[in-house]
Amino acid sequence: MALTAETITDTALDILSRYGLGDLSMRRLARELEVQPSALYWHVKDKQSLLVLISKSLKVEVDALCPVTADPLAAALSLREVLLKYRDGAEIVLLGYSIAAADVTPRALSSERLGAEVSQGILTLTLGAVAVEQNRRLFDIAPAGAAENFAANAAAMLDAVRFQS
Repeated sequence: MALTAETITDTALDILSRYGLGDLSMRRLARELEVQPSALYWHVKDKQSLLVLISKSLKVEVDALCPVTADPLAAALSLREVLLKYRDGAEIVLLGYSIAAADVTPRALSSERLGAEVSQGILTLTLGAVAVEQNRRLFDIAPAGAAENFAANAAAMLDAVRFQS
């Protein structure tokens, strides 16, 4: 198998789905890809770069669901949906966002589209809410009404911003 950004990302997402972020290491990824760690480091500088690469992949999924002109609430709901597909999805994108915000922000939620404050606000709300939801699931705490609560909170935040404009 050729070592590409796509194969690295797909394999990393598979490891994350099976074991979680705590067990994703560059050595484990290299082993799963059946390459020497040095070959992996040729493509990905370090684990932080890997997290940004994974986050960019999730951004592409959201962008495929929502065009740049999508309603911000619909885009936030799509981001939530994509994050929930992957174990520790919110934590991964939160780390990617911390390192390279512009590179991992879905187009419909970008600062160019919404303004810096609104973009940052809806992203931190989404990432935080999903991170809490995913962590509760790890402890078998049913996040009752999580989807509805998130939608209501995101809508309220976006409506408040629109009202102030």
